[in-house]
Amino acid sequence: MPSKGGFRYLCGADIEALALGPRELADAVQAAFRALGTGGAQSVPKSGFRISASNFFHAMPARYDAAGTVGIKWIGTADNSASGLPHISSMIVLSDVRTAVIRAVMDGTAITAIRPAAVSLVGARFLARKDSSRLGFIACGTQALSHLEAFAAEYPIRSVTCYSRRLSTAQSFADKLRAGGFDAVAVPDARQAVEGQDIVVSSVPRGSFAEPFLDPAWVSPGGYVSGVDLARSWKPGAIRSLDLVMTDHREQSLEESRQPGVLPYAGDYDADLAELAAGGKTGRSNASQRAMLIHPGLGLGDIAVATLALERAAARGLGTVLPR
Repeated sequence: MPSKGGFRYLCGADIEALALGPRELADAVQAAFRALGTGGAQSVPKSGFRISASNFFHAMPARYDAAGTVGIKWIGTADNSASGLPHISSMIVLSDVRTAVIRAVMDGTAITAIRPAAVSLVGARFLARKDSSRLGFIACGTQALSHLEAFAAEYPIRSVTCYSRRLSTAQSFADKLRAGGFDAVAVPDARQAVEGQDIVVSSVPRGSFAEPFLDPAWVSPGGYVSGVDLARSWKPGAIRSLDLVMTDHREQSLEESRQPGVLPYAGDYDADLAELAAGGKTGRSNASQRAMLIHPGLGLGDIAVATLALERAAARGLGTVLPR
């Protein structure tokens, strides 16, 4: 129950101290999407302001009945490479659904860093082959690292191929992975990070490339692609050539596709994660199907992860209880 006198504030260090594992994060996200598919949750399309291709602000609200929570993430992005400031800044507010009292405020940037990988892992449970061992990254930043941890938790990942706009970035990332025991290599051609891979993750920042440069024809039989970047880096006219095209939420994806330069692929989709998690739709049916998950980011995923973080933090006495 929420305190009458205050709410719990969790900074980024508090959330990192929780050391939430990729499997429990994916389980929390999958449970929330299952609730969405059965009427126990609601998430509406994000709204906000687009300043430029790389500078925008979004409000992402969601209701999650099993957690007794209504929450919202406020997020802004900007190209801060010259100043050294973070690319993404956000905060999350959780309210008690019955009393409307605010229960917690927390750093949303830390949640944003780990939620997409949890969504990708949930998608993989329906769309990736269980024996997937080869992983390709298109972009080698924070999302690549969190996705490696997520996939390695449930799949026998052995080899990793790394591509980035700057080869030096891919090389540094590959060096880090080799130190962690993976067979990792940096490549100068994006096609090499797609062809022959069992799982491909594209997380190219918005505005990094003028045009889509990845061809779905490169995806090998049995491959699974997680389009964390809303598949902006993939040629949209060829995406439907894949056997299975999924999204985290049909309504969200439709709304994003109506905005120039946001989600170039306008549909259609074979299913969304709510339908898959609730059992209304099925995923991969044979080992040769080529599948893609496009997830523009649904507020419900962030609220599910934030709720888990709040529960763990309260149990361990982490965070700061602030007066109202």
